[in-house]
Amino acid sequence: MHVNIHSTNRIRGLLSGPIVLVIGLGILFLGWQLRTFTQNQIATMLPAEGKVVEVVSRTKRSGSERKTYFYPVVEFRTANEEVIRFESSTGSNPSAYRVGDAVKVRYDPQTPQSAVIDSWELWLPSGIVIGVGGFFALIGILTILNALAVLLKWGGLLGLLGIILLRRKRT
Repeated sequence: MHVNIHSTNRIRGLLSGPIVLVIGLGILFLGWQLRTFTQNQIATMLPAEGKVVEVVSRTKRSGSERKTYFYPVVEFRTANEEVIRFESSTGSNPSAYRVGDAVKVRYDPQTPQSAVIDSWELWLPSGIVIGVGGFFALIGILTILNALAVLLKWGGLLGLLGIILLRRKRT
């Protein structure tokens, strides 16, 4: 009986596939937890209308490369009519905001200075983690399915048993 080495390597997917799947599911779980944390944090914050009053540029160095990012400075009024001014922690290049732009703001009534611009960027970290976890889970599933397809081609588990016995005979 001639065993194709390429197919034997694909059988290893029965070992590596579940490992990659578990890693992917773990990352997915962490991403979902991060999403839930963000959702709960936003739920405790109050909405407000803000206005970009300034755009600050900051140059960051990464090795020999220098990049300039633009951070909006936003002003808004709390429910108590207190005027709060904050600089967004998220910068971009090119600038995503211009002076005078109206923005939606979320703030904690206890610490309104820690306000955030209410945009898709709040969901970006959890979205990236969920995407990476989903990718790994998908690769794990496809690896397992590929190995199972090879097994079925060889006669199922009996084929796997035959391969194991043949490998033991050779060594």
